[in-house]
Amino acid sequence: MPDIDFFNFFRYALATVVTIYATVVTLQSLWGWYVFLAGSDKYMSIIRRYVILHGLRLRFRTFWGDVIISVLLCIAFLLLWQGHRMIYDLGDRIQHVRQLTP
Repeated sequence: MPDIDFFNFFRYALATVVTIYATVVTLQSLWGWYVFLAGSDKYMSIIRRYVILHGLRLRFRTFWGDVIISVLLCIAFLLLWQGHRMIYDLGDRIQHVRQLTP
């Protein structure tokens, strides 16, 4: 009987579906904003200028705390991911040793 872990299969399938869904929703939202702001109306021009002005006035110093937290969370995620890979590798090695010993 093959050694299949259904939890891992479900986890990878769910991660794939959620990633594709988030990408599609994000692209649809960006396209919607582009179409909305691409209008040639007088008020659309004012809104475009307003959005551009606020984008230029954005101060990145105020967001450094959030950037540092995001980087630390990414590092924690990578460490946990590496830990899971080590645990799964250890499980595979133990299973291999058990198969070799009579």
